[in-house]
Amino acid sequence: MKNNIIFFSLLVGFFMSCDTDFNINADWEEVTVVFGLLDQSQDKQFIRINKAFLGNESALIMASNSDSINYSPEVLEVKIQRFNQINGNILEEVFLEDTVISKDDGIFASDENIVYFFNTGNFLKEDFSYRIIITNLLSENIVTSETKLINNISLMSAFNNPAYKMGFYNQLGDYSTTTVEWNHASNASIYQVTLFLNYTEYAQDTLQKTIYKVFPSIKYSGNSELNQQIDGEDFFNFIENNIEADPLVTARRINDVDLLFSAASSEFETYINLNKPPTGIVQERPVFTNINNGIGLFSSRYNKLQENILLTSTTKEAISNQFTDLKFIFP
Repeated sequence: MKNNIIFFSLLVGFFMSCDTDFNINADWEEVTVVFGLLDQSQDKQFIRINKAFLGNESALIMASNSDSINYSPEVLEVKIQRFNQINGNILEEVFLEDTVISKDDGIFASDENIVYFFNTGNFLKEDFSYRIIITNLLSENIVTSETKLINNISLMSAFNNPAYKMGFYNQLGDYSTTTVEWNHASNASIYQVTLFLNYTEYAQDTLQKTIYKVFPSIKYSGNSELNQQIDGEDFFNFIENNIEADPLVTARRINDVDLLFSAASSEFETYINLNKPPTGIVQERPVFTNINNGIGLFSSRYNKLQENILLTSTTKEAISNQFTDLKFIFP
């Protein structure tokens, strides 16, 4: 779950691309919508492929019909090639399978939420390029795009020390700031850190629980070393605002912290920025696409999880003392 905290949705409708104008009054033509992010840190890779719809009915009615937004799987051949970016030689390719995953109810049809996937295995390797080729076997329409992987994120060496602990409260009785560092990963343009606090809750049942905090994104500016400062007072406020007092709970105990380091490509960064809610008077804006003969996004991201980071004794003691209504025990 921790590798999938941040969800990105692809809206299917009438688009105006940054590169290609899409005329909704033109004669019918096939418009394929693609959304996929390659991430070699995951066991499976998923690609969403839909079709934009035009018709005489209400757009809301058409969106609720799965046939209006989904291709029949037997119509599409979907493959991804790994190729040498220097000479263009194709080194290996995989054909994707289709599956149906659950989707929350909403405007768009949820009865058949079709996605395409493949098992990562050893297919995704750094320093190579990847090309997706989607062929409609009926119309012979071909949609393509290319991307590079984001390399592994190298974290600070302190995490390798079994004695390392994160502290947000010092022995002088003041809040303290902890800084975590990592090295720039090739092909990454933007980073984001997510902190997970794991604790045990004792009531009628003993439960393992987690709360999390997503920090603002950090743009790569050319420095090889990047960092995220975690303010001590903010950390305590995070606990207070996310855990409620419960008379049925007899005690709680802090366990440890996990940190998720996420990196995204420049294409993904552009896509996110263009899809932020508008704040000005002008509501219409272009939608980024890097799909040839279609619209959408085919790019990369990378997630690295550092687990089981302990907190200092002074931090855990301060949590117990400050939040007596939450019943954190120490030691």
